[in-house]
Amino acid sequence: MTSLAFRTLDHQVVTGSADDIAVSDARGTMSYAQLLHESACIGAGLHHMGIEPGTFLTLDGLVGRDLVVSVLAMARIGALPSDAADFRLAGSPPVLHAPDTEVVWDLLDRAGRTEPATAPERDPDGYDEVMLAAYGEIFTTLAAGGSLTFAP
Repeated sequence: MTSLAFRTLDHQVVTGSADDIAVSDARGTMSYAQLLHESACIGAGLHHMGIEPGTFLTLDGLVGRDLVVSVLAMARIGALPSDAADFRLAGSPPVLHAPDTEVVWDLLDRAGRTEPATAPERDPDGYDEVMLAAYGEIFTTLAAGGSLTFAP
């Protein structure tokens, strides 16, 4: 079976839904193509900061597109959700709090643009169950071609 990241987002883009609205929040809308691009760049930026497959990452207080992009970036690089991890994304705009540094969202995005993270071909055993348990609504809505709407 293909990876959760591919089934959720890449599949929508390659099968013709690239311009459909994936996320709507107080800042506006994001298409599936825009969401794919941003999550791939943030994923690569997180990877550059040392987040590898299996690394635990806390998402603290993120909402709207920041939450969705962060969750999909995690899935692209194989990070795992945790309430207490050495790496934490928090704030608006999000800031990565790492053991020895803090990195703002825009810098993560720019760092990831050189080589955006691709969706893995397959996930490790049990990975999709962990991510679905933590962020099921995001994955199931997007995989079905729906749109996530966050109230302002």
